[in-house]
Amino acid sequence: MITRILLLTTLLTVGACASSPRYVAADSATDYGHYARKISENRYRVNYNGGRTADLQETRDFTLLRAAEVTLSEGYEWFQVVDRETSSIESRDSQPGVGFGYGYERAYYTERNCGLLGCSQRTRPVTYTTWSVDAHNRRPEMRYSHSLEIVMGKGEMPEDGHYYNARAVMKALYEEI
Repeated sequence: MITRILLLTTLLTVGACASSPRYVAADSATDYGHYARKISENRYRVNYNGGRTADLQETRDFTLLRAAEVTLSEGYEWFQVVDRETSSIESRDSQPGVGFGYGYERAYYTERNCGLLGCSQRTRPVTYTTWSVDAHNRRPEMRYSHSLEIVMGKGEMPEDGHYYNARAVMKALYEEI
């Protein structure tokens, strides 16, 4: 019964993590997700903090996607990346992780019986079922954060520099999500 409860709890936890959305708004600058801060009339700082499952490329893509969304929502057509920064943080989860396991262990049991006429010794194989709970060995996690400073514009997009058509970026990246 306990095994079934533990298995069900583990499956529900894994399922909840797997179904959580990857591209979400952050509650603060240090929270998981995207956020943007207006610097001037047509200039923004756009950030994306990746969660446990986000790799570096996904973090960069989601930052570009947010830059395109901000550009269109402000009434502009394209944006130029004038500064970019990527940081990574290796950490261990502060909450203890628990792993369950079981196995079989083979050993030999020696039994010694002594009576009036002497002692006899008998050795026989024994199989033990072992259970283990691992709450200490957590692997380090790598989390990425990517930041872009963008300048937004309208009309003809310049040829030189790191310019992006906001609609094209959104179309390409929404297909990947």
